Amino acid sequence: MTTEHRKAPRRFIEEIERIGGWGKVKYHHHLTCGHIEIRDRASTAPKLGCAWCFRASQRDAELKNPMAGGTIIPSAIDSGATMGQDEIDIERTRAALATALSVPADAIDLIAIDADIQNALVFLSAHDVMRLANRKA
Repeated sequence: MTTEHRKAPRRFIEEIERIGGWGKVKYHHHLTCGHIEIRDRASTAPKLGCAWCFRASQRDAELKNPMAGGTIIPSAIDSGATMGQDEIDIERTRAALATALSVPADAIDLIAIDADIQNALVFLSAHDVMRLANRKA
């Protein structure tokens, strides 16, 4: 038993489920709090310490007082989500141009400022120039 289990709040066992085959049996103890404690042997005691409740209470304490634990509260505003969507739109435009011109996508360079496409630069090989100009090379 770990120190974490010793400090954990005691919860009643609702059900003990035997999982696994011969030599690899694990007992899943379903607790009243909704968590599952997995052990090598079935418990005969009516209560078990729930390590998950203990971990959750520690995290709650850290989030309520972020300076005490030295942790940083994550920002509720995800600025990367909108930037990610803008980058996806630019890549879709690059793919559409590559398909329309029948050139590889890495031959197209899109210049975008604040997610607005300003212009595009397409690098063509001699073969692509002749093909687009309808000439035989």
